[in-house]
Amino acid sequence: MELDPVLMEEFLERLGARDPALAHSLVNDPNGIDTMLVQFPAYTGDPSASRRLQQDIEELWRGDDSAITATSETIISFAVTDAVRDRQTDSVSTTVLVAVTVLAVFFWVTVRQPGLAFIAVVPTALVLVSVLGTMALLDIPYTIVTSIITALSIGIGVDYTIHMIHRYREEFTRVRDPERAAVRTLAATGSALLGSAMTTGLGIGVLAASPLAAFQQFGITAAITIAYSLIVAVLVVPPAMTVWGAYRNMRLRSMVQRTWDELDEAIEGIHRSHGQEPGEA
Repeated sequence: MELDPVLMEEFLERLGARDPALAHSLVNDPNGIDTMLVQFPAYTGDPSASRRLQQDIEELWRGDDSAITATSETIISFAVTDAVRDRQTDSVSTTVLVAVTVLAVFFWVTVRQPGLAFIAVVPTALVLVSVLGTMALLDIPYTIVTSIITALSIGIGVDYTIHMIHRYREEFTRVRDPERAAVRTLAATGSALLGSAMTTGLGIGVLAASPLAAFQQFGITAAITIAYSLIVAVLVVPPAMTVWGAYRNMRLRSMVQRTWDELDEAIEGIHRSHGQEPGEA
């Protein structure tokens, strides 16, 4: 039997007049669907427990899923965090591609070596993966505040790797020895980056002592990001640049050998044009 909307509206009005407290639970919409708001207190200090509670509440409803919505400040925070996380995943991929493109153009214009962009950016991806993995191990949630760490890891990581790359190129130009250039780079720029990372990490890490949990988590993750950026810049970039230096030396030797071969052929051609055998005066 279909309910009469007029009678239903009258019933809701009388019910609200009898018990005004029900005004918080009943929503009378003459032009739409009458709804009921059920409120109850729930205290969970653990975000994962709050998520489970949300799922349990929604599973209690056996009707159409679109007819029930579990909501609270915590649940709204979850929804916002999930949306930010999804957008951050897309934006990180875009940022990495943009960074590779910009650095490729930069290295091409300055040193005609666009491939150095990959040496500068790929280690940063390792930093990002390591930071997110460490956050999972330490049970640090991925929130709106800690999501900033993805951009921070790319910014700091690329900064450190570019310093190492430029210093290595300077040392390699002087000594033309890939291994010696790596050692000299670590001795000079490596120590400078260590001091910079320590001061920056300690400065931001002070937030770990904040009374607010969000700031504590950000301070810890920021310090971890800076530490990983330094480790990757010191342990990954020099070996990669050593391979790059060896490749440059190989190309140089090949170019010199080709030049000598062309010169020998030119000299032989001159001798033949004068009717002399190569080696005759």
